[in-house]
Amino acid sequence: MDIFEQKRRITTIAIVAVVMTGVTIAAIVAIPLINTLHNNAVESAASVARAKARNLHTLFDQHQDLARQTASRSELAAAMADYAQGKMSLTALKTFSEPRLSDAIAPLDNLAALIRYDREGHEVIRLGPLAGVLPENIQPSIRLDIRNFPLAETPDADTPLMLASSPITRNERVVGRDLLLFSLTPLKGVFLNENETGIGVCLMKRDMSRRVALNETTGKMEITPPELCLAMREGVDKPEELEHFHARLDDGTDVLSFVNRVDGYDWQLHMHQTVDAIFGGVERQIMLSAAAILALSAVGGLGVWLSIGPVTTALVRQTAEIARSTEELRLAHQVFVHTHEAMIVANADLQIIRANPAFTEITGIDLKDLENRSISEFLDAGRRKHPLPEQLKQRLIAENAWQGEVWLKTLNGQSRPYLLTMSPVRNERGQIQQLVLAFSDISERIRAEAQMLRQANHDPLTGLPNRMALNLHLKQAIEQARRDHGQFAVIYLDLDRFKPVNDTLGHQAGDELLQHVARRLEHCIRREDIVGRRGGDEFLIVSGPLDRPEDVELIAEKTVIVLNQPFRVQGQDVQIGVSVGVALFPDDGQTAEELLNRADMAMYQVKGSGRNNVAYA
Repeated sequence: MDIFEQKRRITTIAIVAVVMTGVTIAAIVAIPLINTLHNNAVESAASVARAKARNLHTLFDQHQDLARQTASRSELAAAMADYAQGKMSLTALKTFSEPRLSDAIAPLDNLAALIRYDREGHEVIRLGPLAGVLPENIQPSIRLDIRNFPLAETPDADTPLMLASSPITRNERVVGRDLLLFSLTPLKGVFLNENETGIGVCLMKRDMSRRVALNETTGKMEITPPELCLAMREGVDKPEELEHFHARLDDGTDVLSFVNRVDGYDWQLHMHQTVDAIFGGVERQIMLSAAAILALSAVGGLGVWLSIGPVTTALVRQTAEIARSTEELRLAHQVFVHTHEAMIVANADLQIIRANPAFTEITGIDLKDLENRSISEFLDAGRRKHPLPEQLKQRLIAENAWQGEVWLKTLNGQSRPYLLTMSPVRNERGQIQQLVLAFSDISERIRAEAQMLRQANHDPLTGLPNRMALNLHLKQAIEQARRDHGQFAVIYLDLDRFKPVNDTLGHQAGDELLQHVARRLEHCIRREDIVGRRGGDEFLIVSGPLDRPEDVELIAEKTVIVLNQPFRVQGQDVQIGVSVGVALFPDDGQTAEELLNRADMAMYQVKGSGRNNVAYA
C-alpha cells in the first residue's frame, strides 16, 4: 500500500468517523429533544384547554354568585318568610318585592329573567326582559345548567339559556328559591379562537346528554346533539380520565382532543386542535437542530449548544410567565392594602392570618395584634345571631361561598352592620385552606330600610300604627289568644262633632286635633294594649290579654272620659266626644273581619242612640 492509498484510507476513515460521530451525537441529542418538544407541544395545547375550562368556571361562579346575592337580601327574605307563614298575601308580597328585585337585577346585562318560587316550589314573581315570553311552569334547577327554551315570539326556534339558582333562607330555614336565567353571550369569549389556529371548542354535559357549541355561521350559541362530540364518535369511554386522545374530523383532518372538567359543575370543556397546528413548529425545530448538529459535528459540543435554542425559548417564555404572575400578585396586594372595604385572610378555624388597614380602622387594633385572634371576637352577637364556625364550614363546602349580614364592633365601643362575603381558598385536594372575608358597610341601607318599614306601617299624621299594621297586629293577637285559650277586646272609636271643627276652624285645625287625640289615647291605654288610626276620625284599640270580660269596660270608659275633656286647638278650646263599640274574642267573633264588623256595628248603635257612649257587641 503506497502513501497515497494510506492517506486516502485514513481520510476515508476520518470522514466516516466524523460523520458517524455526528450521526451518533445527533441521535443522542435528537431523541430526548424530540420527546421534550413533543411533550411541550401537547402541554401547550392542554394548557389552552385548561385555561378555557378555568374561564368557564369563573363565568359559572360569577352567575351563581349573582343568584346568591339576589336571594340573600334580608328584607326580601323576611317578606318571603311572612308569606310562607300566611302573614302576607301574594299581592302584598309582589307589591313589596317586585320593585326591589327590579332594582337588584337592573345592572345585569345578560339576564333574561328572574323567577322567584315559594318554599313549595310555586312561582310567585317573574321579572326580566324575557319574563313574558318564556314558557310557564319552569322547574327550578338546583345546580347550574344550560337548557333550551321555546319563546312565545319565536315558537319554532329554541333559545339556550343558563340557569343559576339559590335558596332563600330566613333564620336558617328555606322559605323560597330564586332562579336566574341568563343568555349565553358571556360564554362566546371561550368558544371564539381569533388568535389560535386549528382549534374547536364545545361544552358537554358530564352525562353526555347535551352539547353546547358556537355556530360559526350565525355566531350564536346553540345546544346541539351530543352525537357530534368527538369522544362519542370515537367511542372513548370516560374521556375526562385521559390526558388527551387522537381523533379524525369528517374532512380527514387528524386532531388531538382534550377534555377538562369544569370543577364544581356538571359540565366538561372539550377542545380539539389539529395535529399540524400542534406539531408543525416542532417538526421545523427538530430538522433545524439535527442539521446544526450534523454540520457542526467537526467542532464537537458546539453543535449541542446551538441545538438547545428551543429549550432556551421555553425558559424565556416561562420567565415571562413568572414575571406576569409576580405583577398580578403585586396588584392583588395593592388592592388588599388600599381598598376602602375591610378585608381579612383567615385560616379554616376563622383565626386571623392577615387583615388590611381598613379593618384596623374599624376595630382600632394594630395589624400585628390581630394575628391568630378569632373573628368571633369582633362580631356583636347581641345585635344578630351569627353562624358558628362549623356551620360556616358546611355552607362553604356545599355552596363555595357565604354572604350575610353581620355586626362588627367598632373602635368607640358601638357596632355597625356590614355585608360579609366569605370565599374559600382551596388546596390541590380541594380542602379549605384559607378564607377571604370582605366587609361592606351597609349602615345607610339598614337605616333606609327601617325608615321605609316605619313609613309603611305608621300613620304619617299621628305617628300611630296605620290600618295595615293594625290588621297585622289583630291577626297576631287572635293567633296568640287561640294558643293560650285567652281573650281580648277590639275597641272601635269614632269621634263625635269632629266635622264641625274641620268646617269652622279648617283642616289644619282638624289635623292638630287628631294629633292631640292620638297622644291622649296613647296615655290612657295599658302597656300591653295597642292603639292605631284606621283613617279619618276613626281609631282602633286592640287590647292585650284580659283576665275577665269586664276588664275591657275600664279601658272603654276611660277613653270616653279622656276624649270628653276640652282640647286646646289654635288658641281655642274645642269640645268633642267619642262613640265606642266593643267586641270580644272569642265570644263576638273568631276572625279579624268578624271582630271589626261587630265592634263597628256596636259603635253605630251608640251613634244612633245619642253618641258619646260605649256599646258592646
